[in-house]
Amino acid sequence: MEYADGGTLTSLLEQRRAKKEMFTPDELICIFKQLASGMFNISMALVHRDIKPDNILLCEGNLKISDFGLSKIAAENTRTKTFKGGGTPLYMAPEAWDYTKNTIQMDIYSMGIVFYELASLRYPYDPVPRSWEECKNTHLYSQITNLEKANPQLPSSIVSVINRMLEKSVKRRFSNWQEIISVLDAQGQASLPIDNLVEMAIATTNVQDSARQAEENARKQREKERGDFCKLVHSQFESMIVAPLVDFAEKFNLQYGGQKKITYTLRIVTRYNDSHFYWEMDVPVANTIAINMEIIFKENHRREVLIDRFFGDGQTKIENYIPRYKGKNILAWGEIKNKKGYGFNILLVDSGEIYGDWIVMNNKNNFSSFSGYERPEPFSFSLDELPSEIDKVQITHLYSADFLPFDKDYFLNQIKQLAFDLC
Repeated sequence: MEYADGGTLTSLLEQRRAKKEMFTPDELICIFKQLASGMFNISMALVHRDIKPDNILLCEGNLKISDFGLSKIAAENTRTKTFKGGGTPLYMAPEAWDYTKNTIQMDIYSMGIVFYELASLRYPYDPVPRSWEECKNTHLYSQITNLEKANPQLPSSIVSVINRMLEKSVKRRFSNWQEIISVLDAQGQASLPIDNLVEMAIATTNVQDSARQAEENARKQREKERGDFCKLVHSQFESMIVAPLVDFAEKFNLQYGGQKKITYTLRIVTRYNDSHFYWEMDVPVANTIAINMEIIFKENHRREVLIDRFFGDGQTKIENYIPRYKGKNILAWGEIKNKKGYGFNILLVDSGEIYGDWIVMNNKNNFSSFSGYERPEPFSFSLDELPSEIDKVQITHLYSADFLPFDKDYFLNQIKQLAFDLC
């Protein structure tokens, strides 16, 4: 094999970092053109999938791209992760973590990190991720450090090329290497007045692009956190609420000699982005136990509050909020009832740890008998009623409630009453 007498691009970067010696814009344009041209030729047949400074060699002053051990034929609709691995985590494109098909844009993103390191002598994300999971979250959700701050001497045109290469959305990234080469070929020294105007316009656009990228990354992070929260609540619901009911149903079916058995199903109401879900159990006496649950998100709950209690002249505003019980945020709540409307409520309350505490809420009439709003006991509040009733039942009100820590035996006894005694 050909001997690369200059070592790797990693060694060159380390030398420059040790000396704190930035590459000049002209040097960067020359390096970028070499690498982009090399990748253009590679992309005609392959997706490299492991672009990083260690795989770029210096040979008699020229840069050569090496190590095709993870490469895939560009036309193949193959997955990213193979028995050899999926690339180097510090340089893997966001879509590579979802194991989507291999595309040229994956290499463009990876080379964008290399370009960033050449332009600033630093990694684009701060702090540098140290684990597989940190790398995944960084590439999916984090914002790159502003390149113009990392190297104020860079022309805005170079910044714009690297920023676009590092777009998390594939649609916003360069679609091929020829586009990058064309932009690099158009680079020149800003000497004429019109060139100065172009430079200023590009700088302004770079700021706008950075702001947009930051907002998109923040939105993706919020979506991830929302999804993780939903999964956490679902898992607690299934382990603490559903599991005892399923165990009860299976034991009943095993011992009951009749033809009709207890059946049950869990349904996710997708139009609420999984924040609402529904569990139902049918029992042989033509009765149904329904559990209607809601995961609490601040944006889903609004209330009217005084702007200033003392000097606001009664003016109010609408704000989003999270319902609370005894000063603790409610993570989720639900209504449990049978076909005749008898039932009770359950709450999942923040315990200060990753898992919340389940509370059984038994409601009863208080002053409702005097006002004509008396309900047959035991009764449950609907999900629409809970936002207002949860605070009222803790003080003097038409209705009151006993809040009891979740106990499996007590819970199952209530379910048995709803299923068989109050049908």
